[in-house]
Amino acid sequence: MTMTDTRPAPQDSKPARSPGFGANILPLAVITLAIFAFLALTRENFATAQNLNSILFGVSIDFLAIVGFTYVMVMREIDLSVGSVFALTGTLTGALLVSGWGFWPAAGLALAVAAFIGFVNGFLVVRFNINSLMLTIGTMLLVRGLANVLANGLGGQTYPREFRQLARTNIFDIRLTVILMVVLVLLAWAFQRRSALFRRMCFIGENVKSATVHGIRVGRIRILAFMASAMTAGLAGIFTASRITSADVRMGLGLEFVMVTAAIIGGASLYGGKGDLRGSALGLLLLALVLNGMIMYDVEPVFQQFVIGFLLIVTVAFDTVMNRRRG
Repeated sequence: MTMTDTRPAPQDSKPARSPGFGANILPLAVITLAIFAFLALTRENFATAQNLNSILFGVSIDFLAIVGFTYVMVMREIDLSVGSVFALTGTLTGALLVSGWGFWPAAGLALAVAAFIGFVNGFLVVRFNINSLMLTIGTMLLVRGLANVLANGLGGQTYPREFRQLARTNIFDIRLTVILMVVLVLLAWAFQRRSALFRRMCFIGENVKSATVHGIRVGRIRILAFMASAMTAGLAGIFTASRITSADVRMGLGLEFVMVTAAIIGGASLYGGKGDLRGSALGLLLLALVLNGMIMYDVEPVFQQFVIGFLLIVTVAFDTVMNRRRG
């Protein structure tokens, strides 16, 4: 699924602007604001501080998982194992803490395991040219099995109090994860505008053969992206495990589909060559508002999966149509 044009590699001295970079941010922000306004005007419990804090808290944790995922998509790859890595890393951290480990060694080992999974995904894609969609479906199932074994082994034990407080850490009355999200969005804005690495990632997504001819280390960058995807998913998993306080086999189920939907809504493409972490953040916020609005309107919780599935189909179809028009 590689494009056949042979455009010259972008010069490192120019600003990093992929095709359409940032073009959808304003329209997406307007749509998100409109949904927010509608819910605020029609449901009095929506705009309460408690509800808004809950929405933002959840989005900030999911955002950590979408950071590396977005940049994998920029290079025309996909990582459907993020939900399982999310669950394994969080559950492994909790299991180690229950067995007497300190937080930093436990979290460090869990993130190292996540990085190893990402490395294996990237290495197999690069070395054997395996389709990343099919590969990471296999990884998703394998890692999910390991996570479930760990969760069942814990038998519902509550994590240590210090770990349970991690996700609830405040700095100036603001959740730590919200601060991390804001910082990462600002860093991503600078990275996407100024970094030669991001230009190379976009070039790889647009035309991998041409990128190779121009001397870009395609394999190394791909492997690093898969490792980043796994590690950021793992970081989000650690915060989520802290938030839910005990092992849960349902942790991270369906997360990969939320990631795909939010990333495409935010401007990424299954056909590679573009992506914007700011857009991914707005995409997550939009989805969170829609799902929260359904709760406010007393829609059955099981219907939420239908909505995510519907939005995923719509966004993928739209992405495909727009890519064919560009092609």
